[in-house]
Amino acid sequence: MTPPEEPPRRATGHDVAGRAGVSQSTVSLVLAGKAAGRVSPAIQRRVLEAAAELRSRPDASARALRSGRSRAVGLFVPDVTNPFLGRTLRGAQAAARRAGYDVALVEPGDDRDDQARSMESLRAGAVDGLLLFVVEPPAEALAGLAPVVLIEAERPGVPSVALEVARGADALLDHLTELGHRRIAYLGAALDVATFRRRGERWSDHLDGLGVPTAERRRAAAPFTLDGGRTTAHGLLTNGPGPRPTAVFCDDDLLAAGARLAAADLGLDVPGDVSIAGFAGTILSESSVPALTTVLAPAEDLGATAMAKLLALIEGRPVEERTRLPVELAVRGSTAPPAGSGPPGGRPSRGRRR
Repeated sequence: MTPPEEPPRRATGHDVAGRAGVSQSTVSLVLAGKAAGRVSPAIQRRVLEAAAELRSRPDASARALRSGRSRAVGLFVPDVTNPFLGRTLRGAQAAARRAGYDVALVEPGDDRDDQARSMESLRAGAVDGLLLFVVEPPAEALAGLAPVVLIEAERPGVPSVALEVARGADALLDHLTELGHRRIAYLGAALDVATFRRRGERWSDHLDGLGVPTAERRRAAAPFTLDGGRTTAHGLLTNGPGPRPTAVFCDDDLLAAGARLAAADLGLDVPGDVSIAGFAGTILSESSVPALTTVLAPAEDLGATAMAKLLALIEGRPVEERTRLPVELAVRGSTAPPAGSGPPGGRPSRGRRR
């Protein structure tokens, strides 16, 4: 009885290296898509041909060499756990899939050195472009990279997509003022990027307009986590010049949820003792008790618009440098007139009540 034939042995990197007459490290670079600038095009072709002859696994790097594109883009984010980011990523991925692209998620954190190292790694990898979410790398880190689009960040000469943050902040601060608040504290995110800088600037300008002395204002920067918001808001509500704030304007719903917990820790009623407002319109704003007054931001549209702009750049089509998406104020149960102020006066708030 003739024994069954054994299946052919899968070709290894050693086999491919022998057939192509190169080192195994060269084979590894080519098949991993990291040969650009390190291995000549002629040797790359030789390695890929040898791999094909030996029936080695077809991979994206071979397709990229033939087409000039990997049909993959990288998305840089500082924190994958943020609820707003998840919706932004969903919008970006949906737009990418429709165009036949994959999205690789990279989380270098908010440390600039870590971001630069991650970008350097992708520089040699097989991606056609990069989306950077709330990341503002130094100009030298962007030099030589594939096309880049910034989301909720800015760099001169780099295309970006962002929310109409100033209008959203103004609408929210007007709402608090119309309720009768003047002692409005600011709980900011400890991330030095344009979107959060602009929120802080609008808060400062608004209090200037109210004539609130700088010495009487309370502001603090919190780590971008629920616990970070809770701990920082605790200090904001208990320490500082003048009487306790009657309202807290937060950079994000995540920080606002932390501020809500801090108020509970201190035995403060929301909104009876202190009004709390967020920004983003995430599930955190709806699940909080009471529901948070917030600025509704179209996260999925943000991701999809940024991806569409990046794909246009990859295809060599011109794009607008700056794109801004509208936001809307949602007035909910976490804001009310300050205690003892009576009914609010002035014009109605520019937002819808939910």
